[in-house]
Amino acid sequence: MKSTKELLREKRDGREWTTDEMAWFVDGLVNNSVSAPQVAAFLMAACTRGLTSEETASLTLAMARSGDMVAKGLSTRPVIDKHSTGGVGDKTSLLLAPLAAVCGLAVPMISGRGLGHTGGTLDKLESVVGFNVNLTMDQMSELLREHHMFMAGQTPNLVPADRITYSLRDVTGTVESISLMTASILSKKLAENLDGLVMNMTVGRGAFLTTLEESQKLAESMQSICKLVGLPVTFVFSRMDRPLGRAVGNWLEMVEAEAALAGVGSRDLVGITSELVIQMLLLADAGLSPEAARELVAQAWRSGAAHQEFHAMIARQGGNWSASMEKYATCPYTDIASTSAGYMPDIHAREVAIAAMQAGAGRLVESDVIDHAAGTVFFVAPGDPVEAGQPLARVYAQDAERLGLFAHTMQTMLKTATAPVERKPSVLIDVWKS
Repeated sequence: MKSTKELLREKRDGREWTTDEMAWFVDGLVNNSVSAPQVAAFLMAACTRGLTSEETASLTLAMARSGDMVAKGLSTRPVIDKHSTGGVGDKTSLLLAPLAAVCGLAVPMISGRGLGHTGGTLDKLESVVGFNVNLTMDQMSELLREHHMFMAGQTPNLVPADRITYSLRDVTGTVESISLMTASILSKKLAENLDGLVMNMTVGRGAFLTTLEESQKLAESMQSICKLVGLPVTFVFSRMDRPLGRAVGNWLEMVEAEAALAGVGSRDLVGITSELVIQMLLLADAGLSPEAARELVAQAWRSGAAHQEFHAMIARQGGNWSASMEKYATCPYTDIASTSAGYMPDIHAREVAIAAMQAGAGRLVESDVIDHAAGTVFFVAPGDPVEAGQPLARVYAQDAERLGLFAHTMQTMLKTATAPVERKPSVLIDVWKS
């Protein structure tokens, strides 16, 4: 086998790696014979030069096999998971996992941290006092066997190749690579030994992939890999021009998710979460009609069962909701008011996310410590009429200087519009079935 340096030089110049070379490289990054700078060099070469479909398949499978895998047969239910390509205010996983479990599915949800300008499910869950996302494989297995769900991060031995490359993609500016995204997403899902996967492909200003064409290209890449390994997959495309729901920020999104399951949620958030669970149910049972699946999800919501399961899941993994409510009750905040009568302006998801990240809600560099309280809640939807002085949003941050900068940025961003902006009837764009 050639040296790592020679392989990287050839990849820089555009040569396609063989399956054996890709497997050797992935094994090297896990056992530390390939250094972090060399991994970063590979990520940049893959991003700028691109990987062929064969290389992407080789990378995905090598990463999936780089460590432990969730055992099959732990739950008696169909094992179906969901993954999103990311977005601003995308808290669907927090609602979806308990909803799907109540509807009769097993959901082994292995999630990630914030990536680029988007928030991470693990960071949101860790805003809850005591919540443990660092489960061992034995703990994951027990929760899946006894309760048919868990929400956790990767163990050191579960797809360790992705754990290493995931954080490096964030800080090396290589997040948007189609091949790297495919390998990262699917390697974790293959390691879960799923019966089916639903992919939420977000599109727009707040997503990593801003156009439908880009998102479809990623879907096609993942579709080809899933076909190769025999994993049924459905793709749900949705808009991400504006933040999903009303909250952006880790603890604030937990609060919004809890309220939505209790029956107080925005149309867009409830709508897309319901659609994702419906598609999970249809993957699990080919004989189930869309109408029956829709009613099953609606009943789980109406009955309060999903709300109860949300709190049960938090308690099972060590979280204390009441203590969390007390902890964040005194967080400093500033209200952003309308400067004149008119209409709530459009909300640019990426700009909001960057402002929140600078206030502490995300990481500017890998070593940053997150302020789980930092973020914003919108009181008014784009296009709604507003009066002069009416509160439009509230911004939070523990650090006074950051709070002031955050408030100034949001005040500038939310200048009153003189005419209502266009609002789509739904964030749902399209559904692709395998």
